[in-house]
Amino acid sequence: MIILGRRNFEMIDVATIKAKRNAAGIAGNIICKKISMARSRLSDIERGYVTASPEELARIAAALDELIEAKSFLDRVAASVGWPSGVRRDH
Repeated sequence: MIILGRRNFEMIDVATIKAKRNAAGIAGNIICKKISMARSRLSDIERGYVTASPEELARIAAALDELIEAKSFLDRVAASVGWPSGVRRDH
């Protein structure tokens, strides 16, 4: 674990972030908007073209966790009113 400022961040690797994002079906541009990062920067980080700072990885991981939780909440609400769960609505 590294300490940045007053917050503690677990170290997370790029492959884990990319796999988690893809498994959750969350587009990279959504994360980028949330953390004010250029989409090309996230793409370069995920492909290993550049090395992200620990702070960047922590911001990406935190945003991803928040988005996954929000998506899960929306799926639960949708299911509670009869919408099918787990259906991808991006097509």
